[in-house]
Amino acid sequence: MSVYAEQVQSRILSLLEKLPPESLAVVEQFVRFVYELAQKGQVVETVVKSQGAPYLYPTVPVPASSLRRWVNLLAEGYEGDALADTEALYDEV
Repeated sequence: MSVYAEQVQSRILSLLEKLPPESLAVVEQFVRFVYELAQKGQVVETVVKSQGAPYLYPTVPVPASSLRRWVNLLAEGYEGDALADTEALYDEV
């Protein structure tokens, strides 16, 4: 086993020790899934990025005044009470 693989395995085992017992079944199911893929020759490869902040999404700051463009976006006839409309559908049944 390569040094990299040993490091990854060590990190995985460390995380497993911290998981609550009820989460282990999900981990086992995932590991079995990856194992079955490997048995079929469908190797799962990923690129591991640095341990930075996860889930970074690009955002563009926009002033609140830009919301005015959304006012009256739809033509007449789309306003109404969604709850009342939904209840009316069930009244007909």
